[in-house]
Amino acid sequence: MSILTLPFGNKPKSEENSNHKIGLDSNSDLTFLLKECKIHLNKFNEQKIRKAFMMCLDAHENQMRQSGEPYYTHPLEVARIVLKEIPLDETSVIAALLHDVPDQGDVFHIKDIRLEFGSTVANIVENIYRIGHIENNNLPVDNQAENYRKLLISLFRDVRIILIKLADRLHNMRTLEYLSDESRVKLSKETMDIYAPFANRFGLRNLKWELEDLAFKYLNQEAYEEIRAELNLSREEREEYIKQFIKPIEERLAQEELLKKLKIKFTIDGRPKHLYSIYNKMRARSKSINELYDLFAVRVNLDSKDPFLCHYVYGIVASIYKPVPETFKDYINNPKRNGYQSIHSAVVGLNNKIVEIQVRNISMHDIAEKGLAAHFVYKNQVGQNSILEKKQIMEWVQVVRSIFENAGMSTNEDVINNVRNNFLLDEIYVYTPNNEFRTLPKDSTPLDFAFDIHTQIGYSYIGAKVNGKIVPIEHKLESGDIVEILTSEQPQPKSDWLQYLVTPKAKSAIIKYLKDEEKRNIIAGRKIWNDKLQEYAIRIPDDEIDKVAISLQFPTKEDLFLAIAKKKIDFERTMEFVKYKLKDGFKIGNELRKIVEKTSSTLLSSDNYLHFAAKLDALDFERNDRGLYELTINVSVSDKIQILEEMNSKMISVNDIELKSLSYQSEGNILKERIELLVPDKKHIKMIFENIWSVHGVILVQIDKNKN
Repeated sequence: MSILTLPFGNKPKSEENSNHKIGLDSNSDLTFLLKECKIHLNKFNEQKIRKAFMMCLDAHENQMRQSGEPYYTHPLEVARIVLKEIPLDETSVIAALLHDVPDQGDVFHIKDIRLEFGSTVANIVENIYRIGHIENNNLPVDNQAENYRKLLISLFRDVRIILIKLADRLHNMRTLEYLSDESRVKLSKETMDIYAPFANRFGLRNLKWELEDLAFKYLNQEAYEEIRAELNLSREEREEYIKQFIKPIEERLAQEELLKKLKIKFTIDGRPKHLYSIYNKMRARSKSINELYDLFAVRVNLDSKDPFLCHYVYGIVASIYKPVPETFKDYINNPKRNGYQSIHSAVVGLNNKIVEIQVRNISMHDIAEKGLAAHFVYKNQVGQNSILEKKQIMEWVQVVRSIFENAGMSTNEDVINNVRNNFLLDEIYVYTPNNEFRTLPKDSTPLDFAFDIHTQIGYSYIGAKVNGKIVPIEHKLESGDIVEILTSEQPQPKSDWLQYLVTPKAKSAIIKYLKDEEKRNIIAGRKIWNDKLQEYAIRIPDDEIDKVAISLQFPTKEDLFLAIAKKKIDFERTMEFVKYKLKDGFKIGNELRKIVEKTSSTLLSSDNYLHFAAKLDALDFERNDRGLYELTINVSVSDKIQILEEMNSKMISVNDIELKSLSYQSEGNILKERIELLVPDKKHIKMIFENIWSVHGVILVQIDKNKN
């Protein structure tokens, strides 16, 4: 038995099989909603649905949408999408009706929803409200990563949150013509970048296509209208072609003995590609719409649970129409990550036109139409966490979670691209040398493949062979490639590997390795540091190490320890310098103490200066060809380097002077500083030394008597 359908229209599902006009009368709208609940829900509490509808009505009383319709019609339509097009459960319908209630905070609050409908509904509504709050704040592009983060966090709590949000966005996109041009573009970009990929990831293909087409309409209206007009012009011709194409398949299947014996029913239908898909094909192939033949797909649906019969029926189709080489995709044995299963291939049809053929059974079709919502099983009085039958979704959640856990080393743009790549799933199919089948995103490299096999193989990567030939790390894999990974015994991941990766799993693994390696280096560097301090008989309290690190031009002590582990500093000079940065714990040697005592006892009664902490060794100045004085000052410091730093600050604070150079040199226990300045006249030289004098405890040293 066969049923032939040709659904070439683009009518929104919300309008299908319904003569009821929403928004004319709230009582009839409630009656209509309850009628649809009876059709689409196995069981539901009518009293709760009524109560939710009335709370929605009261919260939005006297409010109107830009379209002129009562505002309550929006949450009502969102509830109907959740009910019919995704579809979900009673809890989701109630939450959809209430999802905009918190925006009217003066009427009802989250606590009211929790009191009336319980914590599950309240938590779903609250998280949808938070997502909306982020969107409505008109955040800059950089905050897209945070948008993703919020959406993903909500997904981890209860997957219904993001599904209701998808329904909310779909209805808003269906009524976008009533908004300003600026709002249309903003919402369309968000839809294309975030919501359509989400719908695709959940296997909600019809929602994904409609979201893309609606966004495409406002992002590139000229191309949209051109393609739509061309499709309308050739509609009758395409429908007639599809009928002629299907006829021999239908006749053969109706006569097939095995199908008769098993009493297998089937349907065959033809569907057009959606507009945005056609636009992408035109761009990718540099062809006009009239030059594209695969603008539609023919689908065979079998009323059977046996996946073998799908392959059997495909064999029949392939005996009627010649398959196009390298277009066969077995999504039944190798499902897409969103759970989608089907056989896909392209065949040469009548007049040598290419037609895409799909074969699937009823359960596969159910998943293809309803997406992973077909796998959501909510127990009675379920808590906040949803229960998923398919492990692919939990694996996907883990991958996306890891992206955000390791986002600290990535820019916002990297995070966005990582998540976007993981959602869009433009896939290729490659093999190991043992013919193990692997699915990867388009543009994946051998390094992505290595990490897909096992993280340790990725860490140990040193090269790869593709189809028997050595290829560079940046080589892009193609469907059908046989990939062999070459490894070393010691893992050696590098930060520059990140630029050659596409898959979130591989990027997250590299980032995790680099973080762990950094921690190991910090620990090793700290040990070397402590050993050197002991060797030089220096003691530094832990709370002083950051100050020492900053003095050595490192932002933190961890950066200092990393430099030590990587052998990027000269320990001999560093330890000498460290001694002069200490406030406590460093004792001046006996010989130096004698010098200090001698100088300090003679200078206080003299006009000719010195100090136990800072000694001015020499001061020279001479005029250059610009008429400026080139002033050179040499200072020795045995302790309290902060005095030297304060002296420098005082010198260069004098107006009209120019700092030429500043250098340090260590000689035994003494740190010598040389500073060169350009000064306009002798008056400024005097001002410099008057400023230096104001530094606590500094006494100037004798100036060369021969200089005027």
